[in-house]
Amino acid sequence: MNFIFVSICILIKKNKILVTQRPANKYFGKFWEFPGGKLGKNETFEEAIKRELFEELDIIVDIKNLKNLDIVIHSYDKKSYIIMNLFCLHKWKGTIKNKDTQNYLWISKTGPFPNKFLNGGLLILKRLKNRYYKL
Repeated sequence: MNFIFVSICILIKKNKILVTQRPANKYFGKFWEFPGGKLGKNETFEEAIKRELFEELDIIVDIKNLKNLDIVIHSYDKKSYIIMNLFCLHKWKGTIKNKDTQNYLWISKTGPFPNKFLNGGLLILKRLKNRYYKL
């Protein structure tokens, strides 16, 4: 069994959340997801999301502004499990830019949501729609 640890983040601005589209040349190309990615060697979940948000969106995050929301586990093939530590973020420095993503959208927390959303994030979208999280 293989475990993959990732940090993902729901960025909130003016009561909307940010979703990003994976580049066409990557695995699950053109699918939508929340920003974030795999932990590097010896990285904490907080350090990983700080690094990923800078690499993907060119924003600077102060770890103290991250709110830990949930841990979501998903399996695509019953051999590998993705353990996602989900954060919420209201405050960052810089202007969001497409550095590593195809596109991004600001959407309502209750939908409608983009088609072709990664399965691992669908549970999070359902919980957002049902107001499970206090963002």
